[in-house]
Amino acid sequence: MHKKSELRGYQDRVIKYLYESDEAMAVLKMGAGKTISTLTAIRELIDEGEIRHALVIAPKRVATMVWPAEIAGWEHTCKLKYAVLDGTPKQRWDKLFTAIDRRITIIGIDNVQWLVEELKLVPPEHPLWDCLVIDETSKLKDPTSRRAKALASIAGKFRMRWGLTGTPRPNSLMDLFTPLKIITNGRLWGKSFYKWRAANFYPVDYNAYQWKALDKAESKLLADAASVSISLGEGDMPELPDLNILVDEIRLSEPARLTYRQMEQRLVAKLVDKDKDVVAISRAVATGKLAQISNGFLYGEGGNTDINVIHTDKAGWLEDTVRSLDGEPCLVIYEYVEDLAMIKRALGNVPHLGAGVSSATAAEHVRRWNAGELPIFALHPASGGHGLNLQHGGSRMVWLAPTWSAELWDQTIARIHRPGQKAHCMVHVCVATDTVDELKRMRVVEKLSGQAAFERYLASLATPQPA
Repeated sequence: MHKKSELRGYQDRVIKYLYESDEAMAVLKMGAGKTISTLTAIRELIDEGEIRHALVIAPKRVATMVWPAEIAGWEHTCKLKYAVLDGTPKQRWDKLFTAIDRRITIIGIDNVQWLVEELKLVPPEHPLWDCLVIDETSKLKDPTSRRAKALASIAGKFRMRWGLTGTPRPNSLMDLFTPLKIITNGRLWGKSFYKWRAANFYPVDYNAYQWKALDKAESKLLADAASVSISLGEGDMPELPDLNILVDEIRLSEPARLTYRQMEQRLVAKLVDKDKDVVAISRAVATGKLAQISNGFLYGEGGNTDINVIHTDKAGWLEDTVRSLDGEPCLVIYEYVEDLAMIKRALGNVPHLGAGVSSATAAEHVRRWNAGELPIFALHPASGGHGLNLQHGGSRMVWLAPTWSAELWDQTIARIHRPGQKAHCMVHVCVATDTVDELKRMRVVEKLSGQAAFERYLASLATPQPA
């Protein structure tokens, strides 16, 4: 069990900032220990009689696994009584209103809308309104999402509101609006996203899908955000071992290339001269049928149960790559259900963390991985990309394909490349040449914007493909 004296200097600064702030955004690099910093601030506020309770909203796996583990893992927090609201609505309701002596309530972000409805019954003097903590505010960046709107509708009832994130603006400056609207209850930039956007940005394409900050607006908005934020300076984080990204290019077999080209011509090629359609279709193309074919299959009308196998080129790459590791433990990152099926065909009955895996099973998989008991562990970025500590089980990661999301890419790699990792980290990623994999690689490895990557990809379609 860790002692409070083990907290690092920069964590003490974060704790002090949170303790003193009613509105705060803690922008901490992945692995910086934002959970224990926040818990320590909560503990100190409780000890001083400033608050009675904290409500924590976090990604599902982080809520059920990371926060309880951090509470139990430190001497100064292990006696804090808490409840995780999961299970059926009846089970969640019982935990919400019956354990009145607890100090912390934790709930997955997927249950935010349910929570907001239940809190309508809570009187204003109830401890539930003391302190709101939102772990990974980037999950609330969409101003049109129902959960963001629901949470914003009750934000003003909390005495204190804190946001935690490692990726404050994963795609654009506009991603900051909704999290800061909730944290400041609209004080900073108002409550209307569209009025704020019109006042600070202008559209750069015909259909107003892409926006750019007006002259001098970006610096002012960043200064506004900084006024309620704490972040780490260079050198604050402990030095991490080296990280190398190894991109392995493979060429699909000729029958697979033909199938891919036929689908590409139907979905994409006609858009080369129609710029107004580019943004609208880019994400669908990037994460849809072309990505499936690149990985080796195509879903039919029956969805996950209707599989057309196109090739086994990536399965061969996976087997060769894992074999080349000479028994070193590795995480295998997948996107589709069929990807997972392919992994298990190639490598055996590999434990995995993804949709449909219970919290208890996931926790056991994570424990076994960190204990060195799992030579291979499959992981879906949406389920394990945030918050999980996987640095103790290995330093190798294998991606069947790049992801479209730059945020999930960085967050997932940070599961092993974080404080506590002792070994050189190697990330192997498979890219099928002349496919949408290259678009995704440009997006997450070369850090191009989604639009710039897609335009470069479209331009390549006008160039004759190698035989």
